[in-house]
Amino acid sequence: MRGMSEPTGPVIEILSDHPIVPQIRRLDNPPRLVIDLPNATLASKRPDFRSTEVNAIRADQFQQSPPIARIVVDLAKPVAFTWDAAGNRLMVRLQPAPEAAKSAPATQTHPSTIAAAPDSKAAIILANTRVPDGSSVTAGLDPSVLRLERGGEVKVCPGTTVSVTSSQNGRALMLGMSTGALEAHYALDASADSIVTPDFRILLAGPGEFDYGISADSRGDTCIQALPGNTASVIVSELLGDGTYQVKPTEQVVFHSGQLRAVDRSATAACGCPAPAPAQLIASARPPETAPLPPSKPNAVHIQIDAPFFFNANDPPPPPTHEARLLPPSTLTHPTALDPAALPPPPPPTPHRSVLGKIRRFFAAIFS
Repeated sequence: MRGMSEPTGPVIEILSDHPIVPQIRRLDNPPRLVIDLPNATLASKRPDFRSTEVNAIRADQFQQSPPIARIVVDLAKPVAFTWDAAGNRLMVRLQPAPEAAKSAPATQTHPSTIAAAPDSKAAIILANTRVPDGSSVTAGLDPSVLRLERGGEVKVCPGTTVSVTSSQNGRALMLGMSTGALEAHYALDASADSIVTPDFRILLAGPGEFDYGISADSRGDTCIQALPGNTASVIVSELLGDGTYQVKPTEQVVFHSGQLRAVDRSATAACGCPAPAPAQLIASARPPETAPLPPSKPNAVHIQIDAPFFFNANDPPPPPTHEARLLPPSTLTHPTALDPAALPPPPPPTPHRSVLGKIRRFFAAIFS
């Protein structure tokens, strides 16, 4: 990695052992440019470069698994930027920011995050906003749809970051993706677009109707699937070799480990965006309150309560309840248990013999 000055402004050159699609953001207070390099490990830390626009360049390993290298460019003033890549060489170019770019926000958080770039020639609209050339679009939980003014759209699948670069005449489009998935749904006449992954360049050469789902993962597996409505084939080329493969208009293939010769034509998993989850209906009727209790489980915990029970035979019987008094006599199967008046009189108490009576009978028995 090194910095150098060109007539149009400072340029940061990044060399790697494999092609990289960067994720670039512009931040303010203080002004700086953050360049994230997915699936990259730094070999050098701090290039010694300064200019009237650049105060310093810092580099570090932002994340180990999966590896992400981060380069922070400390700016003396806000700038605009573009980037281009050729093989393993990535160039980030800085230019003076126009007044409109200075006042415009650097990022947009809904529905996607856009790292703004200058003076766009790309005819792409996202959420009624023109996407500048050289921008990176990151989809959140829902897909982000890039609508093309020439017709059609590109769908960025959830969690995927896609860079957008147009040709000099603004007709051809190059989409860069590290890991994730996208879908292309548009027609081409005589122009040709490209979709670049870390291992392959996928050429969409018109004329034809292109409906493709494309995904790439961290293992180097790249999936290309022709979707319904597709009528054209695409040409897949190796970035680090000279091999090519033509995907037919109704074909689905997976290239494993970043190699065209490791092609799998039997894959059935979808390559594009996942289907939306079906809506779940919630019943509004409440279950009856008299519903039976659920059966007990074998390992369910049961609680046993010991309560004392007191009984005294000398206590009078309780009065009948109000409901029992209202019952007709024919339904009283045990009237004595309900009406105290129907109870038989208690037996007379047994007379207690006093101590004097016992003494008197004792002496009477002696002198009789």
